[in-house]
Amino acid sequence: MSRDATAGVLERLGAVELGVWQVPLGLLAVAVLLRPVVSHDLMLGYPQVATSFLIWMIIVASFNLLMGYTGLISFGHAMFMGIGTYSVAIALSSFAVPFLVAAPLGILLSAGVAYLVGRLIAHKGEIYFAMLTLAFAKSAHFVANYNPGGLTGGTTGLADGTMPAWIETSRGFTYVALGGFRIDWYWAVAAVFVVGMLLLWQLVRSPFGRTLVAVRENEALARAMGVDVRRYKVWAFTFAAAFAALGGVLLEINNQGATLSELSIVTSGNIIIMAVLGGANYFFGPLAGVFVWMFVEEYLADFHTLVLPLTEVPLARIELAGVLVYWQFFLGLLFVVAVLVSPREGILGLLKTVLGRLSARIRGESE
Repeated sequence: MSRDATAGVLERLGAVELGVWQVPLGLLAVAVLLRPVVSHDLMLGYPQVATSFLIWMIIVASFNLLMGYTGLISFGHAMFMGIGTYSVAIALSSFAVPFLVAAPLGILLSAGVAYLVGRLIAHKGEIYFAMLTLAFAKSAHFVANYNPGGLTGGTTGLADGTMPAWIETSRGFTYVALGGFRIDWYWAVAAVFVVGMLLLWQLVRSPFGRTLVAVRENEALARAMGVDVRRYKVWAFTFAAAFAALGGVLLEINNQGATLSELSIVTSGNIIIMAVLGGANYFFGPLAGVFVWMFVEEYLADFHTLVLPLTEVPLARIELAGVLVYWQFFLGLLFVVAVLVSPREGILGLLKTVLGRLSARIRGESE
């Protein structure tokens, strides 16, 4: 083999290796860099919110397994997150079950409910599937609000006795204290985030995940090729619920309890918005959507005065508190723009297109 041919083979092998490690390295980068970025003075300025970012990234990524890879829209995805949250809170507060037992049980319960619901509705058309998920989610919200046996706390939710003994809080920070060691809660969540997202990545790149994409692209053709479409939809629904419950379990500790908002239709709507906003066609799309949505929400909610040109050189001050009371309108406007410009590509796809064109123009000018 010639030297040029050998170099070409090595270059292709290097590209393959880089491709294999792109997602794991990207997830590690998100986990390591997220808190320093959002806690910078030019950004949000406080690190505690970064933990919520990671948890919601898991939840929205689980929903994208349905929408982005299977082509199913669920209007009740928050129900499965809420089942995970309430299961742990009830197990700790009412039955004194250890957290390390309650958490897996909550995830299994959520997956079991999703499997049963999926068996009932997976064969329905897209709009009927979406509306039925909404109906089941509304039923779950009603049950939690009804407070059967005093287990769910009704409208006030659950707070007392819902924290494991190894969770400590100090000056607004949460820590995991085990065996004489104290670990920042953020890093514990970051570890779960990386492992959970890697499992989800392996799922979507497996033959199972490839089959889900085939079902999304052409369900009739997939069925004609012998694919049991209903079975794949049911299992996609089940896996999505399990990952959502994983996020719900983490959210229970992060929020120090469970509330009805975890089961609300509004929360399900926000999950859909974040997934579409980031880009349903990309594995990292939901992560980008969560970051943009939550960052803008936190930033606009606390932003009152615009100083021009810089804070260090305050030549002009513009009071925006009266306008930014309606920050939800601006978030909604951002979502509308993203959908109109690139319905499935989202912000991540739009950024990729812009950078690609810019790179092509620079290369063209250099040539």
